[in-house]
Amino acid sequence: MIHEMNGRNDRVVTSQLAKKYGITRTVIVNALRKLVSAGLIQTRSAGVKGTQIEILNDIVYTEFDNKL
Repeated sequence: MIHEMNGRNDRVVTSQLAKKYGITRTVIVNALRKLVSAGLIQTRSAGVKGTQIEILNDIVYTEFDNKL
């Protein structure tokens, strides 16, 4: 998911990601929930337009950014 984002705050469409990577949408939603509960990201539903994701932790963002 993070690879699909442009910067620290972006919108992703979980159904499109699931189709692209050949996994279920449930897997993506559960992964997002785990990241939220760990305090690494914040999400907000945008309805059919997707899910707004904001990376909250600077260290995590830097690590993700370096690996992209």
